[in-house]
Amino acid sequence: MSFLSTITRSLFRANSGTRPNRADTGLLGGVRVLSGNKKSHAGNKMRRMWKPNVHKRQIYSLVLDTHLDLRVSSKVLRTMDKKGGLDAYLLTTPNNKIDSALGVQIKEKIVAKLKEDGKEPKVA
Repeated sequence: MSFLSTITRSLFRANSGTRPNRADTGLLGGVRVLSGNKKSHAGNKMRRMWKPNVHKRQIYSLVLDTHLDLRVSSKVLRTMDKKGGLDAYLLTTPNNKIDSALGVQIKEKIVAKLKEDGKEPKVA
């Protein structure tokens, strides 16, 4: 096996996990399904998967003045608390970090509503 193929294979293996298709139906914030080995005390390896910690939550949007039923990872919930709610989270987070078609749609609705109300949104 050549050195180049070894490096290429390790780069593909270093991928941050597989992106589940249902990531577009909620706000996971880039959290992926990871796989690896669980090692026992005796050193035996067993394959296992680490799945994102996802919850169904009703989250209120101040700008849209409505509750949204979303699947949200605990990482995104903590980030929303830190930034000050769903609207602030979506407006200050770039689309590639939102990593969700639904999240980008909600962000576009929020921006459109703010422009309709005559406010200039600060979008990341």
